[in-house]
Amino acid sequence: MWLTGFDVPSLHTMYIDKPMQGHGLMEAIARVNRVYGNKPGGLIVDYLGLAYHLQKALALYTESGGRGDTVIDQSEAVTLTLREYEICRDMFHGFDYSKWKTGHGNEKLILMNWAQDHILGLENGKQRYLQAVMRLSQAFALAVPHEKVLEIRDEVGFFQAVRARIIKTSPEQDLKADDVE
Repeated sequence: MWLTGFDVPSLHTMYIDKPMQGHGLMEAIARVNRVYGNKPGGLIVDYLGLAYHLQKALALYTESGGRGDTVIDQSEAVTLTLREYEICRDMFHGFDYSKWKTGHGNEKLILMNWAQDHILGLENGKQRYLQAVMRLSQAFALAVPHEKVLEIRDEVGFFQAVRARIIKTSPEQDLKADDVE
């Protein structure tokens, strides 16, 4: 159903576990890679190793007059991820969140409260932080599994957890549909 024309603009990840080639493979990737709202692209998890078939399909597509870039360069995504990571990290200047990696349940919950208070105490902190972490999350999704990006995944997870907590504890009138989604 996902491949035969059913329109799912918000589909983010597709797991390929059956052989595909040619236009079927291109359609599958196009459906997942569709840009929608704040979604910059999609993620294809290939369990079978279809890279050869993808190269053939792309060659056929290109020869038939397709235009534009078919893939975002991973090095660009890594650069963007690291830039957004620095912005988020800098918002925690003077705040020690190292217990996020080593702490246990209660320690992490207390840390989350302090982190939320820290961000909300910054000038326009809530809005700046929510936007920065959203941009970081989008870039991170495109840059994985690059080794430089994997090195910061725990901190990205911390930033995302603080963002989710801020959203959940915000009065409903302050939330936008994108934040809730």
